[in-house]
Order: sequence, then structure tokens, then C-alpha cells
Amino acid sequence: MSFSLLFSDELRGFYRSKVMMFLWVGLPLMSLLLQLWQPDPGEDMSFAVLSAILVSSIGGTLAAVMLAVSIINEKNSRAYDLFLIRPIQRWSLVASKFTAVYLCIAIAAGLALLTGMVFDYAVMGGTPDAVLEAVGESLAISLSMMAVASAAGVLIGVVSPSVLLGAILVIYGGNQVSALPMLPSLTGMEHPVAFNIALGAAATAVLLGLAIALFNRKQF
Repeated sequence: MSFSLLFSDELRGFYRSKVMMFLWVGLPLMSLLLQLWQPDPGEDMSFAVLSAILVSSIGGTLAAVMLAVSIINEKNSRAYDLFLIRPIQRWSLVASKFTAVYLCIAIAAGLALLTGMVFDYAVMGGTPDAVLEAVGESLAISLSMMAVASAAGVLIGVVSPSVLLGAILVIYGGNQVSALPMLPSLTGMEHPVAFNIALGAAATAVLLGLAIALFNRKQF
């Protein structure tokens, strides 16, 4: 079974879940309500930027929980015994889950961003260049944070023996790790977006590589 077949199977399972429906529909609506509750909508913060922030924080956490719970449940039900007697590389089992979930939350980020840009256009009568630049930077950082959160969810799912412990580790540990891409911005670095993306990619690669290495060592 190839990576592409595993990926398509995981993608079908995740995008039909209620959690993904919440990400795709609920997050844009939630950020819209938050923006409408402001005294002067569109004045304090671009709605598109607010949407990107919400998706990265809430979406990243939910994606990490989904990945961790999915892997733990499959380990406990010994589902991998059936896979690993076939000619299939173990890394593809882990990578297909990560890629499928990350694609789904990236779509959620795009939908929230599109909703935000439409709202900004309606409120401001257009989309200023400064807003577009801020939206692009926020989206890049959000995608980096969600990638780190998803990789952390995979690693926690591989090492955690129970769903409860996995959820606790994601909420109290994965959230902190996912904030790594924000460090260049918090330090006041000039033009930090490239460093945000590079740090997020490096952290994702390390976490996912560690998860694959540990998964390869497990006895099924």
C-alpha cells in the first residue's frame, strides 16, 4: 500500500469528521462574531488577521488532539498489526496522518482568511495594502504554528499509552511547543516572517522525524 493510498484514505476519514466541520464552518463564524462585538469593527484589528490568529490557536490544538487520539486508538486496537504484515513502510503510516490533517486545517485557515478579507472589504470599503501585508504575515505564521502543533500531536500519539494522557500532553505541552514559530516576532526582529517560517519548518521536521523514529522502533 503506497503513501498516496494511505493519504487519500486518511483524508477521507478526517474531512468527514465533526471536528473538521467545526474548523471549516465554526471558526470563520466565531471570528466574525468576535469582530462584530467590537465597538468599531475593523478599527482595532483587521478581521482577516483575527481569523488567522484564531485558526492557528484553536485549529492547531484540535488538529493535534485529533492526530494523537487517532494514533493512540489505533495502537490500542492493534490496527497496525494488519498494516505491518503488508509490504508497507512504517513512516508512510505516520506521514499520511500528518499530511491529511495539516491539509484540512490549511483549508480551514484559507476559508477563515477569505471570510476575513470579505468582511474587511465590506467594512473598510476596500483592502488596504498594509492590511494585505499583515494578513499574509499572519497566515504564514499561523500555518507554521499549525504544522508544529500537528507534528507534536503525532509525536504524542506515538509515545502516549492512553487517550487521556495524550490529550493532556497536547493541551499543556503541544500548545507551548507550537508557539516556537512566534519567537522571532516576539523578539522584535526586523522582517521576522522568513525566520518564523524557517523555525516552524525546522521544529516540524524534528518532531515528525522523532515520531517516525520512535514508531519504527515499536513492537507491534
